[in-house]
Amino acid sequence: MEPTKAIRWFGPMLIAFAIAAMTAILVSVFVQSQLASAEPQVPQLAAQRNAGEVERPPIVVQIEPARIEVIGKRRSSVFETLADWLPRHGGES
Repeated sequence: MEPTKAIRWFGPMLIAFAIAAMTAILVSVFVQSQLASAEPQVPQLAAQRNAGEVERPPIVVQIEPARIEVIGKRRSSVFETLADWLPRHGGES
């Protein structure tokens, strides 16, 4: 039995996909390890840069409570809401 063209291409394509996936995973692991090793240097550089400066006075921050005004009222029942929607008849003539 002779393999068809699709079956002949399946093996090499599968191997190429496996190599590409393995390469992507290895590059990702390498980049993550490089980033993890570079993280501690950033705060150290900032601390070294700030060590030579004169101390600044602390910044005072005052937080005030928010003022919230509620406009409207809460309905005591569903019937009041329905009564407001209905047209009013009666006393006006």
